Amino acid sequence: MERIIRIVCILILYFCGVCSFANPPAQTPQSTPLGIPQNVTQPQCVKTFNVGFEKLFLLTEAAISHNNFNIEEIQSQGGYIVFSYYQYKFLATVFTFGNNKAILKISPCNNNYNFPPLIVRNIFNYININQYKKF
Repeated sequence: MERIIRIVCILILYFCGVCSFANPPAQTPQSTPLGIPQNVTQPQCVKTFNVGFEKLFLLTEAAISHNNFNIEEIQSQGGYIVFSYYQYKFLATVFTFGNNKAILKISPCNNNYNFPPLIVRNIFNYININQYKKF
């Protein structure tokens, strides 16, 4: 009798294990060192700074380099930088906005706004901290 109970328990455990392997849990988005991807709104990716076009462009390039993102393309006259971080690829564009003001817009190249929000926040924070420094 004891032997039959052991065999039944082993069979139950075996079939429960097989069922859990047959239906693996849904995959969650892969975390990066900057956090888990989240839905980011487009207004969170745009910010106006009280610096000129050239200085904001240089600060954006410095912020991207400071955060160890990979710069793939730079076009200073057009005011854009293409950079990547893990599987995410972004376009940072600088626009002139009045006297001594400029706008920085960071948008994903695939138009999918599901990425770690710290990518954008870190760039904006770096520029906020360094915008009044002279260079």
